Amino acid sequence: MNSKMMNLCLALLMGASVSAYAVDACTAGDMPLKGDAYVVTGSTDGSIPGSALSYQLWFDGSNTSNGKKLTYYNSGLFKAEWNDTYDFLARVGFSYGGDGMNVKTKNFSLDYRYTKNVESGGAYVGVHGWTTKPFNEFFIIDDWAGNIEEASFGRKFGEIEVDGAKYAIYAQLREEGEAFREYTYFMQITSIRETPRECGHMSVSAHLNKFAELFAGQSDSIPDLKGTLKKVTLKFGNLSSVMATVEAFGDGNAKGSAEYTYIDFTSNKTDEESSSSVAGSSSSAAETSSAVEESSSSTDVLPLVARVSAVDRHLTVFDLQGRVLGHLFVPAGTSVDKAVTAKYGKARVLVK
Repeated sequence: MNSKMMNLCLALLMGASVSAYAVDACTAGDMPLKGDAYVVTGSTDGSIPGSALSYQLWFDGSNTSNGKKLTYYNSGLFKAEWNDTYDFLARVGFSYGGDGMNVKTKNFSLDYRYTKNVESGGAYVGVHGWTTKPFNEFFIIDDWAGNIEEASFGRKFGEIEVDGAKYAIYAQLREEGEAFREYTYFMQITSIRETPRECGHMSVSAHLNKFAELFAGQSDSIPDLKGTLKKVTLKFGNLSSVMATVEAFGDGNAKGSAEYTYIDFTSNKTDEESSSSVAGSSSSAAETSSAVEESSSSTDVLPLVARVSAVDRHLTVFDLQGRVLGHLFVPAGTSVDKAVTAKYGKARVLVK
């Protein structure tokens, strides 16, 4: 193994930290539509084959399609189309069962670019999700069609400045006795970007951590949809889903479409979660070096990083045990070493 590759792998194994993301989604070329095109037309959800991602399509609480559909690919790219609807939701991202995922466990980030065509009604585009214990809904809105009436999102609790802009954070109570019979009220949290955009890098966990900070279990009053103040316990729960989302709405006549041409959604472990394992594995630098050399010579994994195809730059990411961790698209002209280090800052190896 050459010295450049050895240095790269040692840096990854030692948990090299990075502060920048690898690819500018606004200038990168469109990701090829690799793999099968999966089309769903009813309110449904499931896992995307060959990926850690999941999908969901929901509208009006009904399975009558009438021009409403979600088309998604193995890479996570998707297109949402809607017609004659009051409310429509199409999502691709991460979902967790059971008690959900502690917000501090992983670092979520999204690099994206999309186009929209909203003919009637309105739409929000960003990241949407739910929590459990307690049950909450959240939305990080990066772009929209139609008017944003911030008063309709409830009481303002704070702001966060991240990814080149300020976001205002609101909360209100929603009542969903029909859809979620075990809950009377749940908190809906919305983080709204001051200026809309259709591409960029979203530090998703920065918002989630801010939500956990603002809603830490205190008793306070927030309005419901009628503006009536209710005193409740404000606590951000464990994550049950974190997804790139298009939501459309209107008076039964909303019509439009939105299509992602670039999407890179990651859920890396946080430094806190990785520190103990990194410390344990770094007790002997000689052992670490030997393990890397052995992995390279026996499986020929590492040299493949230096032989990335110039035509097809879709890569699959494995750890040293051969477990698939995710996928990475590296546009032509972008350093593979930089892309690997920026996206997978811990013990990661990249192969085709």
